[in-house]
Amino acid sequence: MAKYLYQRFTDDIKDQDEIVVYNPSAGFGGRLLGALAAGNDRQLHYVGTDPNPDNWLEEAGMSRYEALARFYRRNVCQARQTTCEFFKLGSEVIRDDRLFKKYRGKLDLVFTSPPFYRAEGYSDDAHQSHVKFTTYDDWRDGFLRPSLETAVEWLKPGRPLIWNIADTTDAGCYWPLEDDSKAILAELGMQYETKLKLVLAHSPGANRLDREGIPETKNFCMIGGRYRKYEPIFVFRKPL
Repeated sequence: MAKYLYQRFTDDIKDQDEIVVYNPSAGFGGRLLGALAAGNDRQLHYVGTDPNPDNWLEEAGMSRYEALARFYRRNVCQARQTTCEFFKLGSEVIRDDRLFKKYRGKLDLVFTSPPFYRAEGYSDDAHQSHVKFTTYDDWRDGFLRPSLETAVEWLKPGRPLIWNIADTTDAGCYWPLEDDSKAILAELGMQYETKLKLVLAHSPGANRLDREGIPETKNFCMIGGRYRKYEPIFVFRKPL
């Protein structure tokens, strides 16, 4: 999926000398792998940031991201190889980093799946967004908004921002991550383009039906005569 999105949304500039793609929440490296695989016929430069200390191998002097990139380059023969730069910072504070500032106004594509607030806690360290911001409103204003502000400000005019996020619940609380993300991006002047559907693998309870035979989950579609849950992937574009 990541490879497809990188290719689809950079096809119009595939002959550019360098295509800079930014991932504000690098996670466990799935989107990095997609960028590495998508770089065969275009020169991608992947920029990723994530504060999770588990992904930084201090004893080896590198991140797990760099280890993955090195392994891929050694084992996969391609006409071109994606270059990379990684940062150990949260996307809400990355704008203050001296080295990251060189990418301001130079991003050709922003693509990520940010944490779904407390529904996705990858670590318990103090820099994790759900640890720093203990209420949803604080998380929205302290993490989600500044992360989007940086992404939009650093993005080139006319280029896309792809945001994979979904509303979620926990212990009876409902968090409107989709509407809040779209509202913030609209406030920042981004133009809504489309919504793609990331169909999820089958999981227990994911396809539970109500009394009328309709899925209880908010986001669902039908494939092969069966209901399937999906996560929205919102595509916005920065005006020229």
